[in-house]
Amino acid sequence: MTRDHFLEKNQSSGSASNGEASPLASSNAKGVTRAASAKVGSATATGRIPWLAITALAMGMLVYGVAESYGPVATISSLVPQQYYYVGLSLSFIAGGFGALLAGFLTDKMGRRNSFLFVAAMILVGVVIFLTAPTNIYALVISFILVGMAAIGLETPILTAIAEVVPAKWRGNLEVIVQNFGNLGVAIVFIPVLLGFSAAQEETAYALLFIAPLVAMVLGYWAVKESVPWSAVTGKSNVNVDQAWQMVDQQATEKVSPKASLTFRLLMITVIGIAQDVAFTWITYDMGFLYFTDYSSLIPLIGGLTMVVVGVLFGVFFAHKVSRRSAALIAYGSLVALWGLLWGYVALTGSFAGLALLAIVTLLFLPTELTWGVRAMLEPELFPTGKRGTFVSVARAIVWIVAGVVTLILSMFYYPSTPAQAMGLFNVSSAVVMAVFLLGLILSVAWYFKGFETAAKSLSGYDIKKA
Repeated sequence: MTRDHFLEKNQSSGSASNGEASPLASSNAKGVTRAASAKVGSATATGRIPWLAITALAMGMLVYGVAESYGPVATISSLVPQQYYYVGLSLSFIAGGFGALLAGFLTDKMGRRNSFLFVAAMILVGVVIFLTAPTNIYALVISFILVGMAAIGLETPILTAIAEVVPAKWRGNLEVIVQNFGNLGVAIVFIPVLLGFSAAQEETAYALLFIAPLVAMVLGYWAVKESVPWSAVTGKSNVNVDQAWQMVDQQATEKVSPKASLTFRLLMITVIGIAQDVAFTWITYDMGFLYFTDYSSLIPLIGGLTMVVVGVLFGVFFAHKVSRRSAALIAYGSLVALWGLLWGYVALTGSFAGLALLAIVTLLFLPTELTWGVRAMLEPELFPTGKRGTFVSVARAIVWIVAGVVTLILSMFYYPSTPAQAMGLFNVSSAVVMAVFLLGLILSVAWYFKGFETAAKSLSGYDIKKA
């Protein structure tokens, strides 16, 4: 495998891989930042990064991170009755799959802006239901379902909007950076543990679940206007599709050329998504709660902060330089390798605690974030504008339901009475997780050889008929 394979460059004049520094890292960012007040979809946003709108979407991802921690926080804090711990670990994620379907339908029917506002409001409803009846198990379940549906569904309009408002050469950077706010949300929820205020953990989560959606909705209402490409494709504006994409990309950017079938694209993004979600949920929440019990609250904090750092570095310095196919191969290959390292260490030492264990778990969050970053870039970049929300949501629905069921099964039957039984269960669960990771790696290899490149290329290639 040559170096060129890992650093594929767009040879068009709009390429982001020609040695330019990301605007997020260079001093030229100051000039771009003057466009912060430009609104998505407006002519004034042409070819610029609409920072205020991006901030609103980032706040939405912060909500996503906090909300997806809602069930695990309640479980780890013993708010969920002990006999129903697996409900808190998995139910909101399974519900999130159905939320993704709803969000995708709304994203293509209502538009990116309106669906973003609607789904964010669902989170507020879920939190209010819990706060009005915090000791009622039925209210708790309904709240988990609503918040899970909305939080996971929220990523569909967010990623879709970014793909359609950010210039092609910096699109990957912002897709990674914005989704990284989800990791920040996870870390914030578990920070009280680090400060010795474990009792404040639930209050922190509930406060953020109420405040963050409100901020996102206010910013979204004022800063986010509708996607010009979506408006053009659906006939809701008098701008033609070619002009719409030129307004976004501005420069003469090479168009994406979808050489792989739609079926293969959907299969690939779904399978690597399942592997990434199982990695995130199992490593961040379930594994610590079930096996590494001394670190059940510490692991999510370490993971959230580690992924924030990795996401920022990858998003700012590498996302516009490395091809999507190479990035997927590196991310999923390292995930398999490091999971094998953790499994082997525990199996050989018989230890479920210690600094060496924590160090390996921390290392595992590097590929966990890289796989999420790759997925965040690829999901909205593989489908045509008119059905982008629908296809993204179908993939995400399957991903979250399957990942939720896998972690539900692996946690539901955890009843060890001796250390030997615990080790046996750990080996079984590790084998299942490794199988999922290997499937992700296999599909990333298949995409490397049979897929096509989307980095720094205009997504107008899906929408404009070739002459």
